[in-house]
Amino acid sequence: MSLPPPVRHNVDALLNITSGRSTEPVPTANSYFDNVSGIYSGRWLAEHVTQATQLAPLNSSIPEGYKRPGDKTFGRLTIMLDSDELADKTIRLLHGTVHLQADDYSAILSLQGLYWSSYGSAVLYAAWEPNAQAAMDLVRAVPEKDAFLQAKSFYGEAMKERLPSLERYEDVAHNCDYQFYMQFDPVQSPERRLAGNDKKGHSAGDLSEDIRFLQTIAQPSELQAQLIMYSPDCSVAIASPQGQGVSGIGIERYRRKTIYYALAALTVLLSQAVLLVCQMRHTPTPAALAKISYQMLSIQLIIDSFTFTLHIIGCLSLGNVYIVFAVVAFLTFMVLGMFGVRYLSVVWRLQRPDVSDASTNEGRRELWMIYLRFYLILIPGTSLFYTYLDGGGQLVQWLVCAMMFAMYSYWIPQIWRNTKRGTSGGLRRDYVIGLTLLRLFFPVYLFGYAGNIAFNPPAAFIWVLCAYSIAQAAVLLLQDAVGPRFFVPAHLRPEVYDYHRPLALAAPADANESTVVDIDGPSPGSEQQEPLEQTGEADQDVSEPSAETVPHCAICLAPVDSAVPPANQHDRTTYMVTPCHHIYHTECLSQWMDIKLECPVCRASLPPA
Repeated sequence: MSLPPPVRHNVDALLNITSGRSTEPVPTANSYFDNVSGIYSGRWLAEHVTQATQLAPLNSSIPEGYKRPGDKTFGRLTIMLDSDELADKTIRLLHGTVHLQADDYSAILSLQGLYWSSYGSAVLYAAWEPNAQAAMDLVRAVPEKDAFLQAKSFYGEAMKERLPSLERYEDVAHNCDYQFYMQFDPVQSPERRLAGNDKKGHSAGDLSEDIRFLQTIAQPSELQAQLIMYSPDCSVAIASPQGQGVSGIGIERYRRKTIYYALAALTVLLSQAVLLVCQMRHTPTPAALAKISYQMLSIQLIIDSFTFTLHIIGCLSLGNVYIVFAVVAFLTFMVLGMFGVRYLSVVWRLQRPDVSDASTNEGRRELWMIYLRFYLILIPGTSLFYTYLDGGGQLVQWLVCAMMFAMYSYWIPQIWRNTKRGTSGGLRRDYVIGLTLLRLFFPVYLFGYAGNIAFNPPAAFIWVLCAYSIAQAAVLLLQDAVGPRFFVPAHLRPEVYDYHRPLALAAPADANESTVVDIDGPSPGSEQQEPLEQTGEADQDVSEPSAETVPHCAICLAPVDSAVPPANQHDRTTYMVTPCHHIYHTECLSQWMDIKLECPVCRASLPPA
């Protein structure tokens, strides 16, 4: 093995190698795990090194096209290790991947190597692509004589059948390959574990058994290791920062963790589907659908699409637990396709009838534009998220943060529609509260929970995002309780039609139809219209209407009380008068307008109440 003196010194210290070490294993009171298969994560620090000949730093002689992390660069890594038994039970064959992430550097390398459970030491070789040369370089990287002979014997025997199938060194892509050394922390002694395990029901007799049993009761935090990596090609050393190693979780425990995540995700998605179905039943009529913002539904569909694509990526990249991500992705697609898209299409066709017909050129053009906008958001956004999880730089982190806030502004279009139209009640209260909380599950898990299955570190912005989302829901609920324009100053509120304005009566030609004359003139927001039918004397005393002038509601055919304008504004809420001068009971016309926004008598369009 060829290592610069500083690196060799650190490796010897890490693996507890001394120049006087005998060929027999050094007796030790420590016990190590027999099986170190698992998923590890942690921090690393890169340093550029030079050869002992005091020549110029080797960064000037790095092969063209090779990329290495910068000097004094900090980053994150994720290691996935699996192991196979060899003839010697104290040695295991390791293979897996290591993912190095930093602001200006990212690499996914293939790992293969050996683990000595007697010492808790592992020697691996990290290459960009598995090849026959890397297998031989691994044996050369073993730093101690006896271990080298064992590696040459056992690893050569294990690789005998695989070597012919591996690519030749010159046929694969190359970059900075690394010699990879790991020293695992020992398992705690039975005496130290006795107090804690007695509480769990383990006896002292159980604790005196061999290390295999200790491995079964070990906690995930006990899979700890320190590491050193060195690349001869790029003259760079990567090591765990002082006092910070890599921590891991066993494969089986990680699988259980992903199953718990899947169960929680399925519960969230099924709850979203139930709330959406209830909301669809809440708006069965065109008038009710007119209160819903299709922009709000579109943004929610984009969030669901990101959830689907990110789980598909997880399904492809994490082979050990692919079925978990596949199930979550499938259910997301079902919720997205069966309910979300259907609801959006109904609302869109109602509110955009001029372009919703796909049989016309204009309709087809509008439909293509919708698909184009959707994919222009989805594809770059998914790439941005993947780059973030891959260890993107500060700019990527800011872009992801901005994108999250933009997507989780999905209640804003509904708040704006309520304010603009002066309407509320389009959304169920449980739909607003439930969806707000449920849609925060995935971002809080990924950006707020340190133990997430993606090993993504927590980000502070997620709690601001939660507060922002809950604040939007609070505004929606207040619009229902107080009024859709409660937060708009009076002088800035747009004029709306007043269905309870003062009026004077004109004698109708039909007893079942009532026609009125405004006392205060036309209501703001409506055009002055002549009464559809007007008979009687112009100088009729409206303060004491005769039986002939008492209006009747055209819906229920009953007389309308308070036809003569009273002095108290509150009394006028018993009737409603339309812009076309027809009068109805408030209860009758309100129920009618929940179905159709048109006058029951003359079919003129009605503004929202």
